[in-house]
Amino acid sequence: MSDKEVSILLNFLKSGLTTRELDHRLGLDPKKTKGWPSWEILKKYHLLNSDRSRFFCYTEQQCRKIIADVMRAGNKAGVRKVLSQAIPNNLEKYRDTYVVAKSEGDFLNIFSGETRNITQNFFSPLKKLTSHCQFHGCAKKQLDTVHILRSRPSMFRESARKSIVGRVIRLNVYNIYQTMYFYLQAHSKKRSICFLCKTHHRKLHDSENKSRKALEAFKHRIIFE
Repeated sequence: MSDKEVSILLNFLKSGLTTRELDHRLGLDPKKTKGWPSWEILKKYHLLNSDRSRFFCYTEQQCRKIIADVMRAGNKAGVRKVLSQAIPNNLEKYRDTYVVAKSEGDFLNIFSGETRNITQNFFSPLKKLTSHCQFHGCAKKQLDTVHILRSRPSMFRESARKSIVGRVIRLNVYNIYQTMYFYLQAHSKKRSICFLCKTHHRKLHDSENKSRKALEAFKHRIIFE
């Protein structure tokens, strides 16, 4: 078991990177090897292409524990057993809990810090693999996790709307577990986030305030590897 192998399995099972993306980010060159080196490691531990993003909603800590169990399993049947028995625990604290609020915006006001924290933790493995700011020509390494496809508040409000389970005195009752699950799943769409230094993170917001044209011009300079 090596750090490289753990990194490959983590970013395959959780972050959903393809073998091409894994090799590129880890500095592996298929031209100097035979085939895609990361795929050979995935096959070594009996993982299938269908396992990619299998643990998208899991925490990095839990994923690492599952990966350790996968590496110890020793055979295909053992790996399938480990994968099938894994249950996400990062959302367990929200189970059977509810928020009563007038609107999704009021719900967000209560949970804004919570959504920010869970997003940062959620993308931690991918952030570690990203060596520098993704804005073209920037080499800064202190990075923020930035929503680029849709804003965090927008994604949360939509998730909350799908999680209304009733009404109490003209107020909505929101299922918190469902809301947070839908919120995390909403990030599974390709390029939902990027990693920018604080300077370019601020410039992104500046372009949002200028015009749609300015925003699109800024986005076109973000490099998704």
